[in-house]
Amino acid sequence: MKLTQILLSQSEAGAETYFEKVAAAFATDPDFKQELIIEEQPSRQRRLDSAGVTYRTLPMGKISKPLLYNTRLKQHVSRFDPDVILTWVNRASRKCPPSNAVVIGRLGGYYDINNYRKCDHLIVNTPDLVRHVTENGWPADRVSMISNFGELPETLNVTDPLPEIPADHKVLLTLGRLHEKKAQDTAIRAMKQIPNATLLIAGSGELRSELEALAESEGVADRVRFLGLRKDVRNLFELADICLFPSRFEPLGNVVLEAWATNTPIVAAASTGPAWLIDHEENGLLFDIDDHAQCAEAVNRLLADETLAARLTEKGAQKFRDEFSQPVILQQYKDLFLRLAEAHRN
Repeated sequence: MKLTQILLSQSEAGAETYFEKVAAAFATDPDFKQELIIEEQPSRQRRLDSAGVTYRTLPMGKISKPLLYNTRLKQHVSRFDPDVILTWVNRASRKCPPSNAVVIGRLGGYYDINNYRKCDHLIVNTPDLVRHVTENGWPADRVSMISNFGELPETLNVTDPLPEIPADHKVLLTLGRLHEKKAQDTAIRAMKQIPNATLLIAGSGELRSELEALAESEGVADRVRFLGLRKDVRNLFELADICLFPSRFEPLGNVVLEAWATNTPIVAAASTGPAWLIDHEENGLLFDIDDHAQCAEAVNRLLADETLAARLTEKGAQKFRDEFSQPVILQQYKDLFLRLAEAHRN
């Protein structure tokens, strides 16, 4: 089967990162001949090259983009002639050109489904997103719920220098763009009540100066490290004792799956996605959104109780293997692609 995946985005956020993971996984599957269509972006191209992924690019120059972007998009699709096109994020779904392929839009958030009118079918990654699209008029028989997998492919890992940590400190890791929704402020405020620990904040965004000022005012600046955008997530998880995920708003939460996949205990705010994924006290600990005192209490509890941390980690790893591992999720993708492509041909 021939598969085209289209991502028209310069962002390096969660959806784009997961796109790269799915592309790397399908690149190793002998049942699929895959080609990506992406915008020119050197950092993404280097990672895809490392993972052995075949891709075509669209020009982003001031002159070449308006002149050639849409034409090249049509040419790439027409020349490859795929059986299935998987579009990622709103823009790719809006701009997908006509073809003989079945077109599947992949949503990882509460987006306007008008962006997906060119799609024959939708894939969403949580039950609540099924509710979202069907309540907004999308036919229930044209949406499938396939969640994400948590593995961190070594081929996409980029080596960066790791921060130095005091010898007597535990390491807390939080990942995500520096945005109000991600609630890094909650984690910083919690640090006042978590002694002998260093918080690593991996991510870039407009709130960095504000969050740095908060760490200063809370008196924890010497124990909070802002790492910027990182693509060495595997290495950061290896360094971490606890993964801390304080998001106020999170449709799914890839970080939870990555923590389970790397055998890292997880403490998360009970936003929509983490509350669906995590069984409190079974495979992770949840705290109320914005409650930094509860957050600190949960972290301190895990740091003080190695038996509890080990049990939660083991149960998380088991749930990951059973429901959110790459073989499980990719098989669901493959089964859907085969079914829809056959129906489309007939």
